Amino acid sequence: MPKIDRSSIKEIKNCDTLRIFKYENSSKYYVSFYVSKRYSKNGRYEQSLKTKNVNEAASKAKELWRGFDKVAVQKTDKEFNFDKDIAQPFFKSRLKKYIAKGTPQYAKKEEQRYINFIKPYLENVDYRKVEYLENAVDDLVIELKQEKKLKDTTISKYINLVSLLFQKGFKMRKIEQLPDLPTMQRINEERPMYLPREIRQIVNAMVDEYRRTEDPFYDECADYVNFCRSCGVRPGLEPLRIKKFQQRFINDPENPNEPVLVFTIKTKTKPKHKLTMHPEFVRQVFPKMMSRYPSSTAEDYIFFPKEKNREKVYDRIRKNFTRVSRELELYYRNGKERPLYSIRHTFITNQVNQDVPMQIVADSSSTSIPVINSNYLEDDDQTILKRHKKLFGKNYTKVKVTKIVK
Repeated sequence: MPKIDRSSIKEIKNCDTLRIFKYENSSKYYVSFYVSKRYSKNGRYEQSLKTKNVNEAASKAKELWRGFDKVAVQKTDKEFNFDKDIAQPFFKSRLKKYIAKGTPQYAKKEEQRYINFIKPYLENVDYRKVEYLENAVDDLVIELKQEKKLKDTTISKYINLVSLLFQKGFKMRKIEQLPDLPTMQRINEERPMYLPREIRQIVNAMVDEYRRTEDPFYDECADYVNFCRSCGVRPGLEPLRIKKFQQRFINDPENPNEPVLVFTIKTKTKPKHKLTMHPEFVRQVFPKMMSRYPSSTAEDYIFFPKEKNREKVYDRIRKNFTRVSRELELYYRNGKERPLYSIRHTFITNQVNQDVPMQIVADSSSTSIPVINSNYLEDDDQTILKRHKKLFGKNYTKVKVTKIVK
């Protein structure tokens, strides 16, 4: 193993354990700082900085040190894993209860419900944060109601099971505070879409906040919203889990100057879904996104790569989206809430209104035509007018008629 050139070692002030150095057989600097014994044999993070300039090396080293999520590395599965810490003890006790009643099959049925639908949403969530649990349950409900089209009585059974799991965690002193679970009235409440101009207002407000506060979070948050409005993705954790290696361009012979941007992602319904982006997004937003983190690798997330806790990022985006929407007096429409997920309704409804074949809209959004018809299409004026013209467009008179006065 090459030896460190000790004369090249430079400790970075005010940055605990951070240093840069060269190996005797290398002209370029490396960075090193302590993380945890769980991280590596010597507990230190080390990476080539790919520069010979000492000042540039120090600057890059500070950026890496500040952005490295030491807390996430230092956590172990034993510290928090919903399945191991709460779910498994819960189902063991449930099985004993049902065996005593002579109906063990009911325990197996409950556990299968958990494994099939609930576990993917809760397994990796930090259950010590009540807001993360509430976000996970909200996402679960959206899938059960809008994607799986389960009946209210069935959804109630899932929510009741989640409630029992949370109560078990609370009694075991794993969960510090019981989350607020959605009622059936809230689950069945209509979620109207945003108009495109309203989404632009929200994006512009986020950009203005970035310029005012100089907090880059708001600029990147605006890009996240633009991403969600530019394709059929499910707003939430789905886009936050996309990494750079999942993106590529396809050349279009008819538009050689504008290749098609494609992401291959895992969705709730497909393990490999091809997501294509709106050309305007590719022209205006994507280049800015790629230049934001010039040293990012193929394994880095495309959004907020320095933050390893995806639930934490999602929670902050969701809260700020709601706040900005409220401040602009856009959050309610006809008395109904319009959360972040309503952007998906906007994308699907707009594509249908532009006469994109329904099957193409369904395929691009990783859903189905029945789900679109029952859950996504809005009865706004534009949609009603489109539907009306398709029904009666040929019946309009060609001559000028007198306006009806009431």
